[in-house]
Amino acid sequence: MSKIRTNRSASRLAAVQALYEYTFGGKTLDDIGREFLTGNVGGELIEEINEFGDERFVPVMPAEPELFSGILACYGEKAKQIDDLIDASLSEEWDHLEITLRALLRAGVAELIAFPATPVAIVITEYLDLATAFYGDGVEVRLTNGVLDKIAKQVR
Repeated sequence: MSKIRTNRSASRLAAVQALYEYTFGGKTLDDIGREFLTGNVGGELIEEINEFGDERFVPVMPAEPELFSGILACYGEKAKQIDDLIDASLSEEWDHLEITLRALLRAGVAELIAFPATPVAIVITEYLDLATAFYGDGVEVRLTNGVLDKIAKQVR
């Protein structure tokens, strides 16, 4: 996983993880959000292995609760609109998105809608960083860029 540079970056990653979990059902977004905010969002240690194979534990940047909660709340209120925007932005070859990629796009679109003061370039860059962390140099990164850019022009 890429390095989390800021509390806001940690919030975005946590939102993607929460929306991923939500996809499987069984819990409401409020329940998932509460669980993340009471212990699963940042502050813990993760194992990191450097280029020499040395292991060490590094702290995870704690999330910014307002951004994390705002992304989840926006998706909770506008799920159909967000999913319709995503689906309308996809070409026919992407008629089915893998769960992690869909969660990432949902979080990105929700942030574009819920936080209009955050510059589009920052939102897209942050989600491209996450896509790269999940998919390397895969086509999913280009898809993320194209979909978020197209939707940003519609909602901003």
